[in-house]
Amino acid sequence: MIHRLRGQLIEKDNEGVVVECAGVGYRALTSLTTVQALPPTGEECVVHTRLIVREDAQLLFGFASRDERAVFDAITSVSRVGPKLALAVLSSMSPGQVAEAVARGDVLKFASVSGLGKKTAERLVLELKGKEAAFFEVVPELSSKNGSSAPVAPASPGGGPYLEAREALTGLGYSLEEAEAALSGAGEQDSVEAYIKAALRGVRRR
Repeated sequence: MIHRLRGQLIEKDNEGVVVECAGVGYRALTSLTTVQALPPTGEECVVHTRLIVREDAQLLFGFASRDERAVFDAITSVSRVGPKLALAVLSSMSPGQVAEAVARGDVLKFASVSGLGKKTAERLVLELKGKEAAFFEVVPELSSKNGSSAPVAPASPGGGPYLEAREALTGLGYSLEEAEAALSGAGEQDSVEAYIKAALRGVRRR
């Protein structure tokens, strides 16, 4: 079992990296988050790995942190969700954001990931809901330095009115990112209407 690689980063692209260890180059498929977190080619790096053995292939996946690998394992434990979809999620969301989305039952956040779809997003939330504490023991955000961590950003407001307001804003034509940006300045509100009014006031001021 290949669990960790430490060596010279000799190649990296949008799909993965090659790490040379004792003269052997190991190719690992990665998320875009990991690619961005690793140092420039030619430098030493540490990549945490997960080896998946199939009848027709042995696939090595790499992660810039143990937290990202833990979330990858959690996502691939969901029925009919493979490693490629797990990497797509981790390319769009940090480990902390995945844990937060599961805890909130945030189907829309998962469904915004390219290739995932609403039904798969619902299955992710359904099968991981209530298990996030076991799956995500530590979920600090990845920092720009390989192997190090930064504190998790403050969580956005929980489910209920916040999620309903965000869905309403996307229904008005805002993208998910635009809706979340507008709501980020709304502060804590006690109703859907209050969230929407505060968000739209912030948009008009920009």
